[in-house]
Amino acid sequence: MKSFKSRFSVAGLGLVLLLSGCGGGEETGGGSSEGETITLRAATGLSAQHAWWEASMVPWMERVEELTEGQVQFESFTGGELVAVPDEAEALETGTVDVALVLPIYQPDQFPMAEVTMLPLNHSDTLIASNAWKNLLESEEELADGQTYTEMQFGDFKVFPISTTQEYSISTTGHEFNAVSDVEGTSLRTPSRIHEMYAAKTGINSVTMPAVEIYDSLSRGTFEGAFYSIADWTGYGFQDLFRYTLTGINFGHFNAFIGMSQDKWEEMPENVQEAMTQANEEIFEPGAQEWINRSEEIIPENEANGGKFVDFADLDPAVQDHFNQGIEETWTDYATLLEDNGMPGNELVKMWRDLLIEEGGEVPEAIMDLE
Repeated sequence: MKSFKSRFSVAGLGLVLLLSGCGGGEETGGGSSEGETITLRAATGLSAQHAWWEASMVPWMERVEELTEGQVQFESFTGGELVAVPDEAEALETGTVDVALVLPIYQPDQFPMAEVTMLPLNHSDTLIASNAWKNLLESEEELADGQTYTEMQFGDFKVFPISTTQEYSISTTGHEFNAVSDVEGTSLRTPSRIHEMYAAKTGINSVTMPAVEIYDSLSRGTFEGAFYSIADWTGYGFQDLFRYTLTGINFGHFNAFIGMSQDKWEEMPENVQEAMTQANEEIFEPGAQEWINRSEEIIPENEANGGKFVDFADLDPAVQDHFNQGIEETWTDYATLLEDNGMPGNELVKMWRDLLIEEGGEVPEAIMDLE
């Protein structure tokens, strides 16, 4: 257990929201007495070094404390200390924690439309995808049945958007893709059903698991590589394992958000709600920039240790064609999967397409023609 900014004494895990004195007088954003202090448990199953924690969650908590002049304080838990990946959403619902980093893509049964950001793209970067993800979460456009995307998918939560990851690449412990035969049969970790669909079309053997489990499996040779974001390597130590990375082809962006249960959110005084919202706006873009900064640091360090980065355009044309096989179909297959389960898959992929294009992204040509 880690005490955020080392300022909290913990009276056991039963410590919860303290709101004495909030009902009688006017709420302000400043100087509340000791009895009015709100202590919130914040958690992630990710490591304390992960970009989402270091560059989004921690600055958000610090800013909320500043804006409320200490009225709100946070007790933080990382690395699965209190909640493991991907159980953060459930922990919010049960009250085990008050605020958490939620990784909805790892729970497709509960959040089947969250995977949309992982659709492969012709062009994007962290800022493009992050802004599109934020706009999707904040959109007031009806997606289906009179509900927005967020109402349909995350209606039980108060959602604070944070950046997506950098675009996903393919990295291996040394296996290279010099011929089509090198691609077919390669065993790669996949982070979502979308990548499973794509892997099936290209003859890649997919192994789906959370990122926190990859290091040990790669070390044991359980599989040869992974679809993963270069900027996220240091959160798990992958820079010590990956020796070959294919860049210049975009396999989507993993997403997350800072979440609270709606019940917990509604308990917050108005000034605290305002502070949390303002803090989220302030940390959003710097949080996205962190992924770019990390990537720029990691690549030369990995190269110095024997890592190799190969641009997609430099691959044999037959290998390029093989990788490109089914990218467009992955979009339509994902939409069909959702439609078959009673969800607005066609409308969702078109909404995501349009948001990406508005931010400067590019999608497969056939997807541009979807009506």
